[in-house]
Amino acid sequence: MVKVIINVDDSAYKSVSERLPQIKRRGLQLSGQEMLRNLSLNSPVDHGLLRQWFFANTTPEEIEIRTPAQYAIFPNDGTGVYGPRGSVIKPKSGKVLAFKPGPKWKGPVSKDGYVYLKSSKGQKGQHFVEKSMKQTQAKLEDIFIKVINEVS
Repeated sequence: MVKVIINVDDSAYKSVSERLPQIKRRGLQLSGQEMLRNLSLNSPVDHGLLRQWFFANTTPEEIEIRTPAQYAIFPNDGTGVYGPRGSVIKPKSGKVLAFKPGPKWKGPVSKDGYVYLKSSKGQKGQHFVEKSMKQTQAKLEDIFIKVINEVS
């Protein structure tokens, strides 16, 4: 019969546990920077406001990341039939929807530069926030290995 004995040296864990607050703080900081980078890269661009993500309300326990673009939920989640409510967009007052088209608009434009529609299906959600979260999550192990090596 073969016998294998494995001993664990507790002293190695004690040095890590003493540095745990520092590891956590630095890991959170680097994870937040990675998330900010991914959000900036993945956010759709029209005027650039949606790519201006920043840190807000940072504590030792969490980092909040925001964008000044109050409309960010619409390109991320979708609108109209593609959005959470799942219905066609119709004008609230008047007979038609009127808007100035962006550079990606492929439909007809009137002489005055506006698009007039009786209704719209809306836009499909691009889910760039969720994509950024997955990309950041995929790097967490590497980030914390780096942090542990830095701190040790």
